[in-house]
Amino acid sequence: MNAEAKTRRGLLANALGSDRWNSRITTANVGAKEMWLGYVIGPYGMLIVQSIVNSYYNQYMTDVLGFTAERAVWMASFMVLFPLLSKIFDAVTNIVMSKIIDSTVCRQGKVRPWLILSIPLVVLSVILLFWMPFSGPRTQAAWVCFSYVLYYCVSFTMWNMSKELTPALSTRNVAQRKNLATAAEITRNVGTGLVSILFPMILSAVCAAMNGNDAQGYLLTMSLMSCVAIPLTFVQYFFTRERVTEERRGGAGLTDEAARIEKMHTLVKPEAPLREQLGICLKDKYWLLFVLIVFTFNVLGNMRNISLIYYCGWVVRGNQYGARAAIQATFQMIAFSPMGPGIALVLPLVKKLGRTKTIWMGSVLTIVGSLFAYMMAGNRMFVLIGTALAAIGNIAFSYLIMSYMGDVIDHVEWKSGTRCDGLTGGFVSAAMMFAVGIAQGLFNLGLMLTKYAQPAEIGLSADGIKLYADQPAAATGWINFSYQGTYIVMGVMIFIIFKFFFDLEKKMPQVSGELQDRSKAEYAAQGLEYLPPAELERREIEAQKAEVEANRVADLKARCAKRGLDFETENRKYLNKLAAKQAKAEAKAAKAGK
Repeated sequence: MNAEAKTRRGLLANALGSDRWNSRITTANVGAKEMWLGYVIGPYGMLIVQSIVNSYYNQYMTDVLGFTAERAVWMASFMVLFPLLSKIFDAVTNIVMSKIIDSTVCRQGKVRPWLILSIPLVVLSVILLFWMPFSGPRTQAAWVCFSYVLYYCVSFTMWNMSKELTPALSTRNVAQRKNLATAAEITRNVGTGLVSILFPMILSAVCAAMNGNDAQGYLLTMSLMSCVAIPLTFVQYFFTRERVTEERRGGAGLTDEAARIEKMHTLVKPEAPLREQLGICLKDKYWLLFVLIVFTFNVLGNMRNISLIYYCGWVVRGNQYGARAAIQATFQMIAFSPMGPGIALVLPLVKKLGRTKTIWMGSVLTIVGSLFAYMMAGNRMFVLIGTALAAIGNIAFSYLIMSYMGDVIDHVEWKSGTRCDGLTGGFVSAAMMFAVGIAQGLFNLGLMLTKYAQPAEIGLSADGIKLYADQPAAATGWINFSYQGTYIVMGVMIFIIFKFFFDLEKKMPQVSGELQDRSKAEYAAQGLEYLPPAELERREIEAQKAEVEANRVADLKARCAKRGLDFETENRKYLNKLAAKQAKAEAKAAKAGK
């Protein structure tokens, strides 16, 4: 490699250049190792932390720090406005991160490097969120704003935007991309669902160990949880691969790894300016619908997540705030038990009906189940039944929605010739982050208007469980709507959009085929042969088989020479045995196919 090649221009052009930072995925097609390590186990740590922060930080503020209108009149406005206004910073950081991703020319890709660069920022910001060094309400409010912006607008944005783009950049194969996105959503839903069952008990135990000091209990627990994310994020980095980035840089389809990497650096294509990308995306119906769906789903979903702790303490069994941790663990375990095995039901339905039809059919169950649970507030059994039914209906949407992101990006590229990875990732990440602030602001607005108060302990039950004063009926009604009513609204929205408007799935075979034809033409113009993923995989398998066969022959020759056997005779025995085995397998397969 010459000196000019060693010093490259562009963001992170000379970072992570050592082979030790290379992806451990070398296959042309997505395999099981990449899916499970890169998209299920790897992201789990960061998603655990995000799930806990989204669900518990508001309760930490109202019930631990005492940020309610009772403490100070201005706090009511603060609890509504600060989550919303913080998203101004989020808008800026998402635009900046979009530009950063599109400007990144690192050897390891355009998004993967940011996965590991985000680690120290995420850990630091989570610790600061749950560490309160001040006692005065105004200085506490200022600290909350600072730590909240650092986590949501900077550190998590860096990781989340990169994470959301990895499936879209992993491959152009729609089926493989769908599997990766689905695997990622399994982690988000099942994995974080498991945390919502176990975490309240862990937090309760740690707070008890801190002699009932909830503030110290939160800080210690969240510090430990954020550290869990460190090794898992490295797993995510090393077991993902940006094949689309390699293709666009001219490195895909080259069998020699060193030549592939060098070619990627020399043929980097400049991305279109963000303003141009935005104009193109705003003209694409499916892009607009996708962003709208993601935004609305996240607003309603975050309202539901934020209200969960309140719902378990004040609604599921009435006023049982003292037993909220145990109630939440039981409620989540029973009501959301279908989410795990539900994927086994969804996959055959998707194979038979397609993603779109499976999603809108499931939304009907979501509407019915949530409406039933909403109307039966306080009746534990009926609430559990309705919530479980709604969860079953929402399985397909929750697992499959992000699989459309790569399809939408491909559709924009097919229609305009411009690929908008960074912009789309920025909008999706912004939608998710804005949704958190809007959901938190709306939920807090309802709490303040309905006179929700910091829980006041009034005694102990015969079982030694703390008793608390009742909340106003309007407050518990708002909590009920925030948890169950949001799913009703979500179900109606999903049904209308996917039943009548979002038909992108049936157009993807044409889109993918034509994009592949364009890549072939571009490679030919550069004097390169374009090899589709299927052909690359076939050649890889053939090469592996040839290597195995060569090793077998060498071993057999050595054994024959050592034992004085005839190689041709022994080799013929092996080949005849192998042929008989293959014939038996083919006969069995033919019989099964009849």
